[in-house]
Amino acid sequence: MINKKKKKKIIIKINKLFKKYNNFYIIDIYKYNSSQLFNFRKKCYFNNIKIINIKNTLLKIIFKKKINKISPYLVKNSYIMFSKNINISAKIIKDNKIYFNKSYYPILKVAFINNKLFYGDKNLNLLCYIKSKEDLIKELILNLKKKFNNFIFLNFNYKIINFLKLIEILKNKKNEKIK
Repeated sequence: MINKKKKKKIIIKINKLFKKYNNFYIIDIYKYNSSQLFNFRKKCYFNNIKIINIKNTLLKIIFKKKINKISPYLVKNSYIMFSKNINISAKIIKDNKIYFNKSYYPILKVAFINNKLFYGDKNLNLLCYIKSKEDLIKELILNLKKKFNNFIFLNFNYKIINFLKLIEILKNKKNEKIK
């Protein structure tokens, strides 16, 4: 059992993580053996994902003030995944399902992405393809740059063609004067 001081420290630590990371996933991996859990944690570590095992009672205390809708999903064992990247956690969960050839573990309980809640495994594919604001801005800038470059290139080609036509016209006029 955890005494009250330790509980308070854990709650403070988790609240700091919630403030640091805007997105989190709550998953269930209680049927993993030690090697599977090690591999899962290793993937999380290499992708800059913080993963914490936490008791559901503590999670209920933390979410009691913030999000009451999560409580029904806090059963069995829970792990929280924190990441700056929106979809990397979902991709790791999905990859692990494929790698271990099990469609049921890890189970996504709840994901909190861009101030929206996603419940259950049925949303896993959707979460894999959600783009962050930064990704959307990068994509927009690349598309604008591409369009701008095409415009410049086409405009430049148009000017060259006109210049060549002008040279040809002048050449023809010069030839006409000589005759």
